[in-house]
Amino acid sequence: MRFIGCALAWRPGEAEDRTSCLVVLDERGSLVANSFAGSLGEISSSIEGYAAERAGVLVGLDAPLSVPNQRGTRSVERILSKVALPAYSASRKMFGEGPTYAEELLAGLEKVGVEYTDYPFQRVRGQRVAVEVDTAATLKVLTYERGRARDNKRNGRRGRRQEESGEEAQNPEQELRALQDLKFRKGKKEARAAAIKEAVDTLWNTPGLRLRTAGLAADLDAPENVDLSRLDVTPELSHAQMDRIVSLIEGTLAAYTVHRHWKGRDGSIVVGTGSEGYVLLPAAKPLHDRIAEECRVAKVPYV
Repeated sequence: MRFIGCALAWRPGEAEDRTSCLVVLDERGSLVANSFAGSLGEISSSIEGYAAERAGVLVGLDAPLSVPNQRGTRSVERILSKVALPAYSASRKMFGEGPTYAEELLAGLEKVGVEYTDYPFQRVRGQRVAVEVDTAATLKVLTYERGRARDNKRNGRRGRRQEESGEEAQNPEQELRALQDLKFRKGKKEARAAAIKEAVDTLWNTPGLRLRTAGLAADLDAPENVDLSRLDVTPELSHAQMDRIVSLIEGTLAAYTVHRHWKGRDGSIVVGTGSEGYVLLPAAKPLHDRIAEECRVAKVPYV
């Protein structure tokens, strides 16, 4: 199996000007490849190449794949906001007439044998599917989980008992709300560099994810196989270079999300449905239960 995360340049005004990034993990969670693509055709052909002769592929696309609402926000975005997780703000009005950039990509992926689904089955090889993920929400969940693990370590045996019983953090959005969203997409260079470093550190310390892999190089200008963990992030970098690193971070988060779900460990949740808009997120107890509670109140399906 291969697990591909795609940081898609999907927003109106950026799709034609910015490159998208693909990051590939193997079954062990090791980063085996990454690349940049400037067009939908390049993305589809790259995914086809990464999936060739493999026992299946799960593609996590960091973009709203189904946008049924003409205005406002989708139901899934409102649910994520209620539990203090960042979410896209997408409506048909944003994109004008015709299909969205993400919808065009899904059509291209279908031609290379990768189908759109709202539920990739855990531990099933042979599937070739694409799902929607939200890397901003995923990063915040990982930051939250890292904080909980640190607290449990300090608390020792009592913290482990609480974690196993689900007793701890009965109101997880309170802790999530206290966390600052990392502002690495825009802003002054000093602030962006600090946020990027923090995001890379979070990835480096995420259980089940192996960033350091032979065959990757610390060359940010390389068209493929850039070693994110060895890049020197400083305010002296240009904004374009920082954008490139952010794409690598988001692609890695997207790949991790689908890999974690497939492994069936540490918890995940699918909020919503394919036709109405949905997202696959990492979510262990009690966050899973809190999101599920909001889904039941809003009458939005979840798994």
